[in-house]
Amino acid sequence: MPYMRHYSNRDSGTSLTGFLLGCLAGIVFGAALGVLMAPHRGDITRRKLARTAGEKRDQVVERVEDLMVHRQEDMEDADEEANS
Repeated sequence: MPYMRHYSNRDSGTSLTGFLLGCLAGIVFGAALGVLMAPHRGDITRRKLARTAGEKRDQVVERVEDLMVHRQEDMEDADEEANS
């Protein structure tokens, strides 16, 4: 029988609390580093993010429209073949 060490003084509540505290510390530490090491001022960064988000949104809309056109063409082709 393999040797198993039993820790009677540890419970699952303690490990969950430690995990949550570690997550909270990581969030705070990451936010602090992000503010301290940001390459631009906040207003410039927000403008860049807004512009990039707008460009990505336009790209997604364009691709969805292309897919809808192609799907409509495929459906029309399938209808023509079924009627022939």
